[in-house]
Amino acid sequence: MATMTLTCIFKLHNPSAHKRAVMDYALREYTLAYQALLDWGKDHESLLKQEGQFRGKFNGKAIASLLPRIEAAIHSSLRDSLLLDVAGNLASYFALQDVAENTGYPVARDPAPEAYQDALEHFVRVGADEQDYNYSRDLLLARARGEVMPLYFCRPDGATRNRNFSLLVDAEKRQLLAALWLLPQGHSLCRPIGARRGNLRRIDTGEVFKSNSETAILVPLEVGRNGWQEMKFLQPSAEGFASVQSAFLVRRDGEYFLHVSFEFPCPALYEPDAWLGVDQGILKTAAYGLVDRQGKVLGTGHVDDDLRQFQIENGRLRRRMAQRGKGLSRRHWKQQEIEHRLHQLANTLIALALQHRAGISIEDLNPAFQVRGSMVVSRFRKLDRILDYKCKLAGVPLRRVFAAYSSKICHRCGEEVRRSEDRQTVWCDHCGYQGHADENA
Repeated sequence: MATMTLTCIFKLHNPSAHKRAVMDYALREYTLAYQALLDWGKDHESLLKQEGQFRGKFNGKAIASLLPRIEAAIHSSLRDSLLLDVAGNLASYFALQDVAENTGYPVARDPAPEAYQDALEHFVRVGADEQDYNYSRDLLLARARGEVMPLYFCRPDGATRNRNFSLLVDAEKRQLLAALWLLPQGHSLCRPIGARRGNLRRIDTGEVFKSNSETAILVPLEVGRNGWQEMKFLQPSAEGFASVQSAFLVRRDGEYFLHVSFEFPCPALYEPDAWLGVDQGILKTAAYGLVDRQGKVLGTGHVDDDLRQFQIENGRLRRRMAQRGKGLSRRHWKQQEIEHRLHQLANTLIALALQHRAGISIEDLNPAFQVRGSMVVSRFRKLDRILDYKCKLAGVPLRRVFAAYSSKICHRCGEEVRRSEDRQTVWCDHCGYQGHADENA
């Protein structure tokens, strides 16, 4: 069965000063070791390119087997993850190098305070040599992304109990936590995590988690109030419909985030008995028509999501706040609300398709696609992206069609329609049809 990997981002909730110190230490050591491996790879590039292939393609695991196990002062399972992380980066570089000659060799970030300024000065002084320019450009971009590399956990809990990370739930407090193995044995920052009560369970296996390890930290994770993280990731994992695969620990603007990858099985696509045509309109995000294989219209409708008005009102509010010097404090919340409504819309369309064993047909948003207003384009593309993966998870066939002029043509007879001044209603002088413009399209 085919599978799909989706990533959920959890913010670490108010970590203590000690836990921050542990994470900062591990992120710094990981970054320095990352660059050391890249330097070794540059000196042994011909070896890695020759031996690091599997079935004619550059392979991360094959390259990882060739890299040296450097003595980085981090947990042993992190050193395994580090090798795979660097190897994957090198595999991508070698593959890209085959199709783009000016590809720059990868560089890591630098935790030194003056690293970004040094990279900027190097870029300003760069000469006409293309290879030197590419290196300087990539160095500056790496430094601009932050001081430390994202720290990679390649497996949950480790197959051999060597530990790596665990995603845990406290059923008593309804709290989500993560156990992260970061430190080497005997480090001065080591403290027992004190997880001995038996109230913690792994989210994906249900196994009781008990540990008093001194090389790990236990951190609570924030879960969104609207419940989408729980419904989309945590509940399927707890019920066995998804599995935890890997994670990245990221430090950004003084805050910490855990990017966790979940693997979902994808059922085979069925042969549709009908098609649900979806028109993405200006006033209504989606209007639909259900048509059987003989072309008979089984039903039409549209979803009253009010997203267009929501975007307009919040755009005005943002501008007023900016004028008052209050910044864009509502912007993140607004984006979350839009995403939430689009997910609900996609769920409605997929449920309707499953009810009638129908496929979904949507407009092809190709580069030539144009519509007035960047807000509208963004909304359409987000819905397209959401439908793409949700249909695969549900086994619903999805196709994209060229839909130019569909709003100007009568769906009954094919003649051109006339539109009202507010452009919401259309009528056909040829066959007498009258209805909502988006539903007709």
